[in-house]
Amino acid sequence: MKVDYTCRKADITDGQKKKLKSKFEKLHKILGAKKSSEAHVFLSRQRHRCDAEVTLHALSHTLVVTASNVDAFAAVAAALEKLGKQVVKNKNKLIETRRPERQRGEPSPATRVAADPAAAALSAAPESGARAKPRVITRNGIAPKPLTVEEALIQIEELDRDQLTYRDAESGAVRVLARRRDGNFELVEVG
Repeated sequence: MKVDYTCRKADITDGQKKKLKSKFEKLHKILGAKKSSEAHVFLSRQRHRCDAEVTLHALSHTLVVTASNVDAFAAVAAALEKLGKQVVKNKNKLIETRRPERQRGEPSPATRVAADPAAAALSAAPESGARAKPRVITRNGIAPKPLTVEEALIQIEELDRDQLTYRDAESGAVRVLARRRDGNFELVEVG
């Protein structure tokens, strides 16, 4: 991790910088050592108080913390403690939004299917040489308003669908209008 220091009327020694570098390395480990990150420490002194601002650029995010103390080293250490809490709190947001689902520790689709036997039967992987089983695809339920058979025919043509489920305007029954392979339509009354 690259750390830059800017000091205005305040200074820290090289020994203190080594101690702070070890703290920055701990943060770097939390964020993941594979990615490069950089930090900038800005120190300023006003009368008896030293202000420290630490800006961390990591994983396309920027975290900024500030702390004040009489001693410059103590101010930076307090800011790093706050930064550590912020990194731990936001670690999932910083890291896991970029990782694929299979690496996040979430159950894979196969694991989710194993919990539901009906879904397992539908989405089973085809064996080599065997034909794939048809999938069940759900669509928007029933048409929003009651229709007549003629209106349903017009709507099925406009939407370019093979079937339409609707409530009949006259009887109130649920009906399915489906296009057959021969080009004709089949009307099924459900209930």
